[in-house]
Amino acid sequence: MRTVLFFIVLLPLPLMNQDQILNHNTKREKVIELAEQFLGKPYKMSHGVHRFDCSGYVRYLMSKIDVVVTRSSISQVHDGIKVNDVSQAQPGDILVFRGRSKNNSRPGHVGLVHHWSNDTLYFIHSSVQKGITIDHMYEPYYKSRFLQVRNVID
Repeated sequence: MRTVLFFIVLLPLPLMNQDQILNHNTKREKVIELAEQFLGKPYKMSHGVHRFDCSGYVRYLMSKIDVVVTRSSISQVHDGIKVNDVSQAQPGDILVFRGRSKNNSRPGHVGLVHHWSNDTLYFIHSSVQKGITIDHMYEPYYKSRFLQVRNVID
């Protein structure tokens, strides 16, 4: 009786090469690291020296990792790719919220996904009352105004 041996060689078929994976992770880590440097800085209606409104803050941070986004929350809702399931949001993704008026469904506020903890999404943003701060998505004020997540890094 003759025995035949078969060898199966499994080679990974990466969706991205190693440099792309490293660049992707590095950009997300870098934007959050940079965002945290501004915690406690005051809100400003327009971009100033280390003072930002919400969309100016997001745009400034993205520019530091070579990602181009538009200037206003109204236009940032169209930047990048929509993330259909909020549970798939990753650090550095843009969260888009309605403005202060509950009757208006237009975008009026943005922030960046900071991290997940115990199934709660935390985001960093420029708040009129608190300046640059970290809040969570499920606070009633933000939960009722949430519109969508935008992936602008990948």
